[in-house]
Amino acid sequence: MYQLQLRLTMYHRVRPQAIVVFVLLMLLFTPLLSVIDTNDIAESDFSNESSKLVSAKAQTTWSGTQILTSSYTISVQDELIISACTIVKMDENVRIYVDGRLTIEGTSSCPVSLSANGAGDHEGIQFNSSSTGRGSVIDNVTIEDSLYGITMFGGNPIIHNLTIVNPDRVAIDMFNNAAPQIYDLFVDQAGRNVPWQSDWRFGLGVSVGAGSTPIIIGAHFSDILTRGINVWGASGGIFRDITMDNVTGSSWVMVAGVWVEDSVPLLTDISIDKSDNGIVIRHVDDSGNTRAVVKRADISNSMYRGVYVDKQNHTNFTNYETADFTDLTVTGTGGPGAKTANIAYAAIEVNATGAWFENTLVDQSTTVGVRLYFVDYSTTFRDLIIRDSGDTGQGPHDSGLAIRSSYFAPTFDGLEISGSSGSAIYSSSGGAMQGSDWYLHNNSKQGLYIDSATVVVEGMMLENNSFAGAHVHDSRYVTLQNVTSQYNGIAGSTSNPQQTAGLVFTKANDIESVSGDVRCRNCDTSNNQGSGIYVEDSVDLWLENINVFDNNDSYAPVYVDNGGLTIGQQGGQFHLINIQIDTERVGPESGPALYIEQAAGEIDMLSMSGNHTGIYWNADHNGNRPSSISRSYFSGSGCLDLSDHPSLAGTGNVITTDCTGSITMSNSQVNWSGLTDSTGSTILTLDASSDMHLHQPNNVAIAQAVMATGATIDEAWDMTIWVLNNNSNGIPNAYVNLTFDQFEPSIDEYTNELGTIFLPDFIGRRWSNNGVSAATVVSVDCAYDSISNSTSFTLDSDKVSPCVLPLDNQAPFLIWSTPVDSSVYPSQGEVFFNASDSW
Repeated sequence: MYQLQLRLTMYHRVRPQAIVVFVLLMLLFTPLLSVIDTNDIAESDFSNESSKLVSAKAQTTWSGTQILTSSYTISVQDELIISACTIVKMDENVRIYVDGRLTIEGTSSCPVSLSANGAGDHEGIQFNSSSTGRGSVIDNVTIEDSLYGITMFGGNPIIHNLTIVNPDRVAIDMFNNAAPQIYDLFVDQAGRNVPWQSDWRFGLGVSVGAGSTPIIIGAHFSDILTRGINVWGASGGIFRDITMDNVTGSSWVMVAGVWVEDSVPLLTDISIDKSDNGIVIRHVDDSGNTRAVVKRADISNSMYRGVYVDKQNHTNFTNYETADFTDLTVTGTGGPGAKTANIAYAAIEVNATGAWFENTLVDQSTTVGVRLYFVDYSTTFRDLIIRDSGDTGQGPHDSGLAIRSSYFAPTFDGLEISGSSGSAIYSSSGGAMQGSDWYLHNNSKQGLYIDSATVVVEGMMLENNSFAGAHVHDSRYVTLQNVTSQYNGIAGSTSNPQQTAGLVFTKANDIESVSGDVRCRNCDTSNNQGSGIYVEDSVDLWLENINVFDNNDSYAPVYVDNGGLTIGQQGGQFHLINIQIDTERVGPESGPALYIEQAAGEIDMLSMSGNHTGIYWNADHNGNRPSSISRSYFSGSGCLDLSDHPSLAGTGNVITTDCTGSITMSNSQVNWSGLTDSTGSTILTLDASSDMHLHQPNNVAIAQAVMATGATIDEAWDMTIWVLNNNSNGIPNAYVNLTFDQFEPSIDEYTNELGTIFLPDFIGRRWSNNGVSAATVVSVDCAYDSISNSTSFTLDSDKVSPCVLPLDNQAPFLIWSTPVDSSVYPSQGEVFFNASDSW
């Protein structure tokens, strides 16, 4: 009776002749059928030897309730069909092996279920490589209480509407180039009922390995112990419309919603909520490649990291992109929505490898928004926004973005950071960066903080930050170009000017070198709570095309103090090029527009407006280095106060009508050319240790200068000596000797091709507290071809002095335009001799 019952519940596709035999047998056994219980017809047991008889090469159909007490194999040429509503109960460790074809015909209203037959876990379905291309299809199936849901050693079934509940190890496990298509997958409570673990591979939703390439479209993973999707071993595949929640719990291995290792999958439209780590992409084996492409991912409430891209060996970085993210959102990392709050490492972290991020949002991370370590030029961020992130009081990690040890700069184009609990950007210990269009605003410390790092940025807006807009400390090769820093320092301490200024440079190079300049070019700084620019102990600092206006009038708009540099070991010049300062420092806030203390420097094209006391510049403590100020406009009630300058040069300076004070010098040696006094009455004041050399002064009231005993002011002019013949033509290569009755040594020179000698900057008169000397008398002797002559003149202005030689029968002066001396010509080439300029 048992064998007959079995044959009633399993059908074979056979030839028509077999159907005839089957009908005859039915007629023969009709009396027996009348006593069979219908409940037995719906439930079969394949554990005994009789069940093995039906494992023939044919098509087999299951329906009703099936009980498997031992594993069942679908042979390579066979097909098993499981009808809708079928319930398959499987004993512990029992598995259905698919070497041929498996067809499960569940429907949404009447799905097929595979569940445990007793307390132990079954092992689900296994596809072997021989099933590849045999058309297995699975529709509307629920697998419960298994060790493994579906395992694939190869195979390419098409699966729709699969639910796997409570798999201990892996819901779907792929090896050996498996390539299934899976649509509408739900995995719930993977690894949640495991009493103990012997290894880490418990609680995996989908594991894709050993070259497998599935297509998974529409999947939800809920309450997963270890990983929702685990891709490894040179695998790939397409994963689309994936959602996950509550991926957490394992202590054996790093937990992640998505884990990619040494593989190249494409993941699109991903949503992960409340996972220990959202997406982890790790490169391990340098003999292969890792390149995960992730598009449109939303990761929220991760406990440790939202996204983590790294190389397993952090001392051997990979200099290519191992991950490519587009349209990524990471929110709530380490926040109240995470399993445990306030223990996160970073919302996004890249370590020892490269990655591409385009259109990325990081929001409300309780730790640093983006953390980069040991990265290089192979990492790029485009259109990155970081909001309300950082771990207060944790150094670099209280910032929106922290980077270190990236000696070949990653690129950030289109960067906005706001609401950080510390700085917007904290670049330290070689954390190089480059990029364009940065907007750093409303952060609790600096907008940009650079400490011993290199940063190059084109276009940056810094505003409404609690401390300085940007602070460069102990760094080399920093270029900030087209920068606006405004409304910063709003919460800085009034006793700490580094916190309230718009732009701050401290130890931004402490020794001069041929490279490594720190530079701010085309920079505007305004409406800050302290100085517009604050400089301390910094050399090789170049501030070019600078506008400083409307800052706190209690502070010098531009402040420089290099008094902390060690003479003999440190030192150099700062450089201010084309700088405009506007300030209203009146009453108790009165003070200089430019304050320089114990610093050597170069100033070119400085102008000041508003109300202030002008410039204060002390150059002591600079290792006797020279300074210069040129093409600058002096103004203010104090105008210019110079002290301790061993050498201050300059050209083209102008004392404007807004200079209502004096030019005061103390222990300074000043050498200026072309000084113009627009008032004609500004007083020059020199102490006993000061001297001033004025070359070609214009309207300067030297006679009214106030000088202590020992001070001097020299007035110097230019001379042109022109040696002529009888026809008033210049004589080339004529000998000229000049002697001076005071101040200057004699000179021997020869005329140029025009017969002239230009001699600039010779002292004509000298002022002291005893008055002015007589004008210098210059004696000129000229000679050519044994003919000589002499002349003299008084040097009280620029002079042109002719010296005429009466030459008879003068030989012509041959002047060759071509060939040019030292020219090289090809063999048998043409050489053009041109002496048309001879006379």
